[in-house]
Amino acid sequence: MIKESHLRLTPKETDILGLKRKLDLAKGIIEKGGRPSIVRAVCQISKASALQFHKEIHGQGPSAGLLPYDPDWIVKAPQNCLHASIYFNVFQTISQKAINGEKQDMSPIGKVVNNEISGPEPRKNIVDEASKHATKGEIFLASYTLYEQIIGGNPKILNINRAWHIGQQIAMSYICGISCARCNSSYVSIRDYPELYKFCPLCDSITDSSGRQKWKTPNLNVNKKNANDIFSKYTFHSEAL
Repeated sequence: MIKESHLRLTPKETDILGLKRKLDLAKGIIEKGGRPSIVRAVCQISKASALQFHKEIHGQGPSAGLLPYDPDWIVKAPQNCLHASIYFNVFQTISQKAINGEKQDMSPIGKVVNNEISGPEPRKNIVDEASKHATKGEIFLASYTLYEQIIGGNPKILNINRAWHIGQQIAMSYICGISCARCNSSYVSIRDYPELYKFCPLCDSITDSSGRQKWKTPNLNVNKKNANDIFSKYTFHSEAL
C-alpha cells in the first residue's frame, strides 16, 4: 500500500474494488513492469489514473509502443512454451482454488505482493492465500508473482504484459493444457494446431551447435515437399523471435 500517493480515483472506480485492494493491485502490476493499458484493463481505472500511478512509482511516464502481443508466441521456441506452461499451470491451480475455496473478508493478494508469506512451503501458502475470495486481477498478479519465484535467478522470458495476454488466451480457450505421455509433464499449446505439432518443451526440443534451443522436426509419413510445407506453417524456431 502506498502511504503518500496523489492518485485520486473517481467514485465509480472505487466501486469495483475496495480502494486499498485496487491500489495494491495496480502497484504490484506496475512495479513488475506492467504497462498502464494492462493496469486499466485489470483494475478498471481511467487512463489518467493509470498514467499518474505509473509516474509516481517509476518517476517517469511509460515507454511508447504497442504491447508485445503475438498469438503464436508460445509455439515459436521451446523456452517460450516452457515458461508459458509454468505460468499456465500456476494460473489454473490458483483459479481452481478460487472457485472451490472458502470466501473470506480479506485481501488475499497483499501478503503475496509484499512477500509476507513464509514457512516450510511458501509456494503452497501463496496458492492458498491467493485463492480466497480473490478477483481475477488478483489471481493474475499472484500467478505471475509465483512464476517469478519458481524461475528464481534464471532468465525471465515471460514478462507480466505477455502473461496478461496468455491469460486472455486461456479465457478464450485459444490455448489448452496437454499432458505429455513420455515425461508426464503438463504443457500448453494452441488448441487448433494439428496434434502432430503440439510439442512438449522438454521432450521435443534440441540444442543446436550455437547453444540455441529449437523444436525437433517431426517424422511425417508424407513426401518431403509436403512435410516442409506443413512444418514451416506450424513450427517456428527461436531465430524468428
